[in-house]
Amino acid sequence: MSAPIAILDSKGPIKLGKMIGKGGEGEVYEIVGDPSRVVKLYEPPKPDRGPKIAAMLPLKNDRLLSLAAWPLDLLHSAHGQFVGFVMPRVNDRKDIHNLYNPRSRKAEFPDANWPFLVHVAANTARAFAAIHEAGCVIGDVNERVVLVSNTATVQIIDCDSFQFAFSGKRFLCDVGVVKFTPPELQNKPLRGVLRTANHDNFGLAILAFYLLFMGKHPFGGCGPGQMDTEEQAIREFRFAYGANRAAYQIEPPPTAPPISIASPPVAELFERAFSPSGARDGGRPTAKEWISALVGLEKEVKTCHVNPSHHHYRGLAHCPWCQMEAATGVPLFIINLQRRPQIFVGDLTALWAKVVGIQTPGEAPPITKWDNLVASPEAKAQGRSRREKQALGYGAMAVVMIGLIAAAPNATFLLVIGGILAALAVEKWGASGVDLGKFREAVKSAESSWNAVKIRWDQDAADHRFVTHLRHLQHEYDQLGELLRVRDRRYKELERGREKLQRQRFLEQFDIDSATISGIGFNLKWNLANNGIETAWDVTEQRVRSVYLFSDTRTYAMVSWRNEVEAKFRFDPTKGVDPQDLAALDQEIDETKRKLEQTLTNGLQDLTQIRDHILSQRTALKPLMDEAAKSLAQARADLKAA
Repeated sequence: MSAPIAILDSKGPIKLGKMIGKGGEGEVYEIVGDPSRVVKLYEPPKPDRGPKIAAMLPLKNDRLLSLAAWPLDLLHSAHGQFVGFVMPRVNDRKDIHNLYNPRSRKAEFPDANWPFLVHVAANTARAFAAIHEAGCVIGDVNERVVLVSNTATVQIIDCDSFQFAFSGKRFLCDVGVVKFTPPELQNKPLRGVLRTANHDNFGLAILAFYLLFMGKHPFGGCGPGQMDTEEQAIREFRFAYGANRAAYQIEPPPTAPPISIASPPVAELFERAFSPSGARDGGRPTAKEWISALVGLEKEVKTCHVNPSHHHYRGLAHCPWCQMEAATGVPLFIINLQRRPQIFVGDLTALWAKVVGIQTPGEAPPITKWDNLVASPEAKAQGRSRREKQALGYGAMAVVMIGLIAAAPNATFLLVIGGILAALAVEKWGASGVDLGKFREAVKSAESSWNAVKIRWDQDAADHRFVTHLRHLQHEYDQLGELLRVRDRRYKELERGREKLQRQRFLEQFDIDSATISGIGFNLKWNLANNGIETAWDVTEQRVRSVYLFSDTRTYAMVSWRNEVEAKFRFDPTKGVDPQDLAALDQEIDETKRKLEQTLTNGLQDLTQIRDHILSQRTALKPLMDEAAKSLAQARADLKAA
C-alpha cells in the first residue's frame, strides 16, 4: 500500500520515512526524525484492532519494553480512522531461525557457537517469563516472532497478536503455526480459543530444541512409526528423541544429535514438555524452569579438544559436533579465523635431540652357563649300582653265548637274535631297583621354572620395547616434518575443487522449505527434512527415493527442481579458496601437529621410563634366571649320572 498522506499519533502528525518491512498484516515504516521508533500500518485496514491496541498501552512497563516491540501509541488517519500503531524500533536483530539453522547461521551469525545458542535459549525463556508475568499469552509462537542480536539479546515482535485481558475484557489470539502448536490444539480452529501460558510453553520448548539441536524439530523422526504429517506427529506426542520413542517405532533423523547433548535436567524438561502429561494445564515446564536449567547447562559446557569452535556438555565422552560434521560434511560452527594456527611452533629439533639422546639399555646380559656341574652323590650312587648290575649281567650273558656257540656252531642267526634279547634283558635288569622317576620329575620341574622366568626375562629385560617405541617416535617425528608438505598438497586439492565447493555453497542457499516445487507440499517437505534433505545440495535421486512417501513422480520433481536451481550456478574463477575451508584445513593440520608434538613430548618421558624399567627388571630377574639355569643344569646332570 502507499502510506497515508496524513498520519497522527496522540501528539499530532508524524512524517513517515521509507518502508523497512512487510508482513501478512501490514507494513512497517521509519519515522522521520525519530530513529528509536517505527510505525506499523495495517493493510488492509483493521479498525476492529484499535480497541485491542488501546488496551495494550497501559500494560507496558520497562521490562516489557526491553524485551518486546510493545505498542507505544495509536495511529489514526486525518479522518480519525485507526490505521496502526507506534512501536520501538528493533535494530540489528534477525529472525531466530537464521540462528538455529546451521547453514544460515554461517552467514547471519558467523561467530555463534553452541554456548551462544544455549544463552539465546535462556534469554528467549526470559522474554516469555516477562510476557507471562504481565498477564499476557503470546499465542502465535513461531520462528519469526523472536528476533536475536549478535550479543544474544532477544526481542519479541508481533505483540498485537497477544492474548490478554484488560478492564474485564479479554482479547484473544486467533492464529498459530502448526509446528509450534501444542498437541491439544492441533487440527482445531483457533478462533475463539482461550490460550494459556502452558500452550506458550510448548512453543518455547520447540524454540529451545531448535536452538540446541541444530534446527531439528523434536517431532521429526524416522522409522516404521513416522507420520505422514507434522500435525499428526505432534498430535500423537511422537517425540522422536524421547524415552517412549521405541513404543512409537520412531528414531531421530540420521543427521540429528542425540538427546544426550543436553544436560540431564534440560533433557528432562524436554520430556515433560512433549509428553501427554504436559497437555494438562500447568503440565509443561514454565519459562522460569527453562531459565534455571539452561543457565545450569551454560556452566557445564566445555571446549572440544580437537576443534576449538566446538563446545559441548562436559558429561559427554566425545564431542557430538565432530561426529556430526564427519557424518554429514556440513560444518556446524565457523572456525574463528583470527585464531588460525601457525603450522610449526617450538624447537622440535631440540626436542628430538633429547629423545635420541636417551641412553639405550642395550642387549640383555647373557645368562650364566652351568656346563661343568657335578652330579649329586645320590645320582652317582644310583649310576654305580646300575652299571655294576649291568656288568654282571653282560658277563653272565657272554659265558652263556660262548657255550651256545660251541654247542651249535651252525645256528648263528638264532644266536644273534637271542643275544639281542639277552642284552635288552640285562639292561632292564640292570636298571631295576634304580629310582630314575624322581630324577626325571626334577628335570621337568626345573624346566617349568626356567620357562616361567625366561618369559618374564624376554618380556621385561630385553631391549625390544625400547627399540620399538623409539622407532614409533621416529615415525611421528618424520610425519611432523612432512606436515608442511601435507598442507600444501591439501591446499592444492582445495584449489582444484573450487568449482565443486562454489557449487555446493550456491545450492545450500536454496531451502526446500521455502521453495515452490510442483507436487511437493508442506508435509512432503517435512518428510524430506526428517531425512536430512533440507537444501538443493542435499537432493540426489538415491537419497530422495529412499524417503517415505516419495514415488518416482515426486522424486523426479525434486531432482528436476535441483537441476533448475543448479543451472543458474556460474563458477567464478576469480574467487580463491573459501576462507572457511582454508581455516578448517589449518585447524586439522594444527590438531595433527599438536598430537604429534604431544607424542614426542610424552615420548621423552616414556622412553626414560621404559629404559629404567628394563634395567630394574634385569637387576631383579638376573639372579632368578641364573638360579633357574643352575637348577635345570643340575637336574639334567643328575638324571644323566643316574
